[in-house]
Amino acid sequence: MRHLGKKKDRQMTPKEYLNQVYKIDCQINLTLAKIEKMRASLYKIGNGGSGVPTQRQSSDSLGAAIAKVLDYEKDANRLIDQLVTKRLEIENAIKSVRDDAQREVLERRYLLFQRWESRFDGRTGEYIKGIAESMGYSERQIYRLHGKALKNVSVNVSESQL
Repeated sequence: MRHLGKKKDRQMTPKEYLNQVYKIDCQINLTLAKIEKMRASLYKIGNGGSGVPTQRQSSDSLGAAIAKVLDYEKDANRLIDQLVTKRLEIENAIKSVRDDAQREVLERRYLLFQRWESRFDGRTGEYIKGIAESMGYSERQIYRLHGKALKNVSVNVSESQL
């Protein structure tokens, strides 16, 4: 369970630092899903939910829903700007790793959001290569490379500066 209290001013671990792109990407996806749901609600509000437009529908509820969609879109745009900035910052940090294999593991994991292992996606029927198979290493060796890479990446940002 997460502690919701005030965070202490501490140095982020390299893993926490690199995971920021993924977290922002998840926030964007959630916000876009909210926009989609709200737009679907707009259609229901605009036609009374019956598929047939009505004159009696309150313009207040429609206006409030439209304003909410616009707020979500502003949030999404702000998050996208934040994602681009953070992604470039993290790409530069990853570039500081001299070993090619270590650098590739970090890029695949933290920029491409690739899993360690290959898997079959039952929902789409697609086979998705993991980092280990993509690079031609065992999972165990990928974990070792990842551990070394985390020690070699330059991270100089404290949580209070985020």
